[in-house]
Parts: sequence; C-alpha cells; structure tokens
Amino acid sequence: MTSHSCNQAAGGSVPSPCSVRAAKTAWVSLTLLLAQCGYAPAYGGKRPSAQLTVASASSLVPESGALAAVLSGLRQELSRAGALRPGTAYPRAVVELLRVDERAAGMAVQPGAPAASPLGRGSEVAVTARAWVEQAPGAHPYRETGDVRRTTTVGATTSLALDAAAHDAALESAGLSAGQALGRRLLGEVEPTLEPL
Repeated sequence: MTSHSCNQAAGGSVPSPCSVRAAKTAWVSLTLLLAQCGYAPAYGGKRPSAQLTVASASSLVPESGALAAVLSGLRQELSRAGALRPGTAYPRAVVELLRVDERAAGMAVQPGAPAASPLGRGSEVAVTARAWVEQAPGAHPYRETGDVRRTTTVGATTSLALDAAAHDAALESAGLSAGQALGRRLLGEVEPTLEPL
C-alpha cells in the first residue's frame, strides 16, 4: 500500500503530505489576516466623510496674497478629491497662515564696487501654514495637519519693480503649494511636512 497517513513519519528529507498541507493552510491564514488589516491613511484615519467648506483663521502675518494662495491651493486639492463645497457652513477646513520667510539664495561680488560688496542673486521665499477640520461652531478641531512649509526660489533682476513682481509671484507659488499639501494631508494622503531636499 502506497498511501501515507498523517501519523506516519515522512522519512528522510521528504515532507509528508500533511506537513505540506499544514504549511499551505498557515500561509493562507497569514495572508488573509494581513489582508484584513487594510490600509489606513498616514494622517488622521479616514478621509472626511462629508464635503468641506474652506475658511481662514485669524493670522498676524501681513502678506494677504500668501493667505489667498494657501486657501486657493487647499480648495484645489479638496475639489480634486470631490470633498469641496461652496460657502462657509460646517463642517469646514480652517487654515492658519503661520509664517512667511525669505532668505538669500545666492551671493555674488559686485564688479567695481568698493571693498567687493556682496550682492544677492536671488532669494528663497517660504510659506508655512497649518489646517484642521471643524465639525461645528466651538467643536474640538480634528485632523490637525501640523505645520507645512513650502518654498520657492526667485532670481534677482536689475529693477526694483521687477524684483517686487518676482517676489509676489514666488510668494503666490509657495502659498499655492503649501495649500495643496495641506489639502492632501487633510484627505489622509501621504504628504511630507517639509519639502524634500
């Protein structure tokens, strides 16, 4: 008789049919267990079940153009995901503009200038903001994004008027990017706080 029983030893290095069957059952069970765990968004669990309006919190930062750009970027991302609705009703996403920073991005020596005076060749404009969701007036905020910072580099020109226009455009670009990042974080999508180097 050539049939094997689960109680018989396999003999040598050949596994018995029962041990192969047990290994397959264990593998299938582990796979099903892992599949049931599912995927959870990186920030704050499930995405908001209701559509959101967008509002701004009070801010001490004087650059209103940066705030408008952040709000616009947030609306774009919520709209892309089908999670935006018009108006100011609750639930709503609230944005707070925290900081606008600027620093030199490059220096050069001015030819013919006394004592080789350095001249800025460009600047890096950064916008930092955060957002959260409010379900009702006075309700505890949830889905807090933390501070999100986005930067844009702008080159210097030969005219103060052109420099001012370029600065405003860079501020708008950084604000728009920050708002889009806030929107992705509110939706539970993976989004770094700071831009990668």
